Amino acid sequence: MDKRDFLTIRRQSYSMIALILFGLLLVSLVHRFFPNVQSAMEADRINSVMAMLGVTLFAIGIPILLRTGYFQKGSREGGLHLSDFLRMKRLVISSVGIGEFFMLFAYYLPIYTYHLYLSVLLGLYGIYSIFPSRATYQKELQSFGVLDEND
Repeated sequence: MDKRDFLTIRRQSYSMIALILFGLLLVSLVHRFFPNVQSAMEADRINSVMAMLGVTLFAIGIPILLRTGYFQKGSREGGLHLSDFLRMKRLVISSVGIGEFFMLFAYYLPIYTYHLYLSVLLGLYGIYSIFPSRATYQKELQSFGVLDEND
């Protein structure tokens, strides 16, 4: 396990976070400069539920499912190979990214305020769960029992 793998995961996470921040900026600019587009639409229950469920499923549910599945795979096999661990991290980052696009969907469309706030909070938790830090990365390596490449 070398520093290059950690930097790859960190770069993927930061690029996803930058993409989401760019999307939030874009949506806020659309709201600011084209307010008439949103005033013609009213809050819709189906959009509210789709946004909230999309964020919940992709930013919270699927990452938990992936981590649990890979943890069980590692415990069955006596440890998780580094390539499997890196694949899990990429899948979790991608899943959270899809969830964040549902958050942008919720921010763009007029939905009920409660669902908007809940979607934003769930999206922020999804970003927090993948935020790359060296200490968290080392704890994950230890808890998943990641094996070296030569094992």
